[in-house]
Amino acid sequence: MDSRYVKYQGRYKKKAPQRADHLEPHRWKPGESGNKTGRPRGVISLVEELKKYLRRNPEDVASIIEALVKQGKIGNMTATKEMLERIDGKVAEKHQIEGSLPIKLLFVPASQVLEIEGEKPKQLGEGDN
Repeated sequence: MDSRYVKYQGRYKKKAPQRADHLEPHRWKPGESGNKTGRPRGVISLVEELKKYLRRNPEDVASIIEALVKQGKIGNMTATKEMLERIDGKVAEKHQIEGSLPIKLLFVPASQVLEIEGEKPKQLGEGDN
């Protein structure tokens, strides 16, 4: 029986149209891969090989950590970011809007806020909107 029908009180009834019904013919069938041209079986994963290497050579872990700390000390922010994300995890972005609804958002061109070539910066609400 087609998935567009549902059994209702002993008989089959056609379901109401759904938003994604047009995608039904393109959905993967059970056991079918969604990435047929993906990584073939048996291909070596660089991450897995690195993990194996570091398990066999734990003394190299310390030298990698030292190198990251050294790079962070000289101002390499990528190294610092990597260290912090490994220690504390990635920072979750949280946005909180307080107050009553509706909220009015005002988008102002940067030229109205920033000083440009000696011009006096305009205050919000002055000039063109």
